[in-house]
Amino acid sequence: SLPDESTIGKWISNVKQEDVRAYVDQVSKKPLLDTVLSGGKIISEKQIPELGITELSLSNGVKVVLKPTDFKNDEISFTAFSPGGTSLYSDEDFQSAAFATSIIRSGGIAEFNSIQLPKLLSGKRVSVSPYISERSEGISGSSNPKDLETALQLTYLYFTHPRKDAETFKGLIAQQKGAIANRGNDPNSVFADSVAAILGNYNIRRTGPSLQKINQINLDRAFEIYKDRFSDASDFTFTFVGSFKPDSIKPLLGKYLGSLPSVNRKESPRDLGIRIPAGKLDKKIYKGQEPKANVRLVFSGDYTYSEKHNIQLDALAEVLSIKLIERLREDEGGVYGVGARASYTKFPKGRYTFTISFGCAPENVEKLISSTLDEINKIRQNGAQLVDIQKFVAEETRTTETQLKDNGFWLGYLNNQLQNQDDPKEVLTYLDALKELTPEALKATVQYRLSENNFIRLVLLPEK
Repeated sequence: SLPDESTIGKWISNVKQEDVRAYVDQVSKKPLLDTVLSGGKIISEKQIPELGITELSLSNGVKVVLKPTDFKNDEISFTAFSPGGTSLYSDEDFQSAAFATSIIRSGGIAEFNSIQLPKLLSGKRVSVSPYISERSEGISGSSNPKDLETALQLTYLYFTHPRKDAETFKGLIAQQKGAIANRGNDPNSVFADSVAAILGNYNIRRTGPSLQKINQINLDRAFEIYKDRFSDASDFTFTFVGSFKPDSIKPLLGKYLGSLPSVNRKESPRDLGIRIPAGKLDKKIYKGQEPKANVRLVFSGDYTYSEKHNIQLDALAEVLSIKLIERLREDEGGVYGVGARASYTKFPKGRYTFTISFGCAPENVEKLISSTLDEINKIRQNGAQLVDIQKFVAEETRTTETQLKDNGFWLGYLNNQLQNQDDPKEVLTYLDALKELTPEALKATVQYRLSENNFIRLVLLPEK
């Protein structure tokens, strides 16, 4: 159904009659921040010499953790968190809360729209992004030492001058609708959404995206929620890692972070009560035509969060992955890929999840699940093989020694320890704690954590 010559001629004639104006480049000559800030004072300072860390408290309540490093001479990374997040809002407001920071990020900041802001920052190596997760809100950013002040200015503006842009909001919503248009036809997406919904006990916050959910996103409500989350910096904790000297950046921290708004409200995230269902569950999802199956086996339960227990679960995941690769892939040649993974949380309640995943031909599903459970049972009866534990310890030792020289590791580790209210000095004893692993310890872990009485089987199969 191509257009004919006369149709195209009419199009061209119509365009010629319109008032077509040349593109005007949107470049702003205004400074990023032209407000004189009063700043704040550093009211206390504490050292953790074993880790080379300085902890600061500012007069507006903001806490700052500084970890200078010499790993890279042109990198400073930082992150901040405050308890709260989307958990504090109703299910009706959840979509607006979940998309609030995406809306703000896409709209620019203060007087600068999404076109002007990147041009204003052209030539600078700086990135700052707000976020709101389920249990916290915060800021993530990075820069080189020269542009740290610009990063702090952006941080200040994301707190105090978020920008509401109706046009970019329309574009974002259209983009989201386009992204889900064919989601229901993709077997992997359908399976992922099904797994999330089942493991989330069909809570509305765990089910997959839909047109109905996107239509619930309200620009004005999202903007209100964003402003609410960033209206009080008194319970924010910032962590900076990288190439700086604490004394040299303290004035900048006092000026910009010390000027953040503070009303000293006390907040805690809400426990939404979303838990993986207990007991035995077997679900099959049928989607797609290709002769491929996807298997997810899930064990979960209550958990006493500790370094010792975390190491045991991580070790079990690695040891079991080794055994499953040997048997399911190398001996039986039945899987495309296989692995076990452990995850655990301390808040709102101690919980663990142990997941085994693999892809295979549909006709091999039951046989390979039986083989998997047999390998688990071997560890349950006899304990893990010492050689497999030694492989885990050797790999963890190598990985840890590399991570201890990486800014990203320290930023993530310190932020995680702070959010979990754990001692940051635990990293100093981690390698010694690995040496305490024994076959008997993993045997007990399987017996206690991988009970077939609390076991979920999820399988994706083709429709025919």
